[in-house]
Amino acid sequence: MAKNAAYITTSSGERIDFILDCSDRKSMSLSVREGKLTVRTPRRFDSGEVKGFIEDNLEWIRKSLSKTAERCGLPRSFEAGERIRLLGQEVIISPEISDIYFPPRLEGNRLVAAVRSRDHAVRQINGFIYSLAQREIGESMERLSRTMGLYPRKVTVKSLDASWGRCSSGGNISINYKVVTFPKRCIDYVCVHELAHLRFMDHSRDFWRLVEKYCPDWREIRAGMR
Repeated sequence: MAKNAAYITTSSGERIDFILDCSDRKSMSLSVREGKLTVRTPRRFDSGEVKGFIEDNLEWIRKSLSKTAERCGLPRSFEAGERIRLLGQEVIISPEISDIYFPPRLEGNRLVAAVRSRDHAVRQINGFIYSLAQREIGESMERLSRTMGLYPRKVTVKSLDASWGRCSSGGNISINYKVVTFPKRCIDYVCVHELAHLRFMDHSRDFWRLVEKYCPDWREIRAGMR
């Protein structure tokens, strides 16, 4: 299975970014998750057919991207004025065309980034969000590991498709960087949840008792993240 970032420019001049997923299948399909479009194709495909398939479903794609991007709080257009969510707070993307580089930064409720093009804006803004996630998740994990007396072998912050976190039988924990769109208490809950799996590799009563000991309002938090 091969997955690659790609884009097309429609006949009207609109750019559509997507993940191209090639696998052993007979037909093409579309899916939208967390503000990102995935186009699944057979291993042998014609790029013109992909473009036509996307254009034939453009109205559905636009609606789905808008709906899921708003719900997950991550950027979709990366254009000036787009509203995203970081640590539970609304942030407005504010790119500034500049030949002089400066690291992206938060100024009040504005995420300011020096950019030269849209592609550059995507890299700068995504990089800032990922770095913020690493910092906040790292702080939560370190603090809660000490509190719970449970220490993972390794912690990885990355994009996960279907969960906020995972814990392997070898003691390695992965946390979905997208959790950074939620308030800090949500990040803490995800870390508590995965740390508890170091002791109980299931969702037994003992597991949930341990989670509740260090995150008493986990039910409310979990419901709000669905």
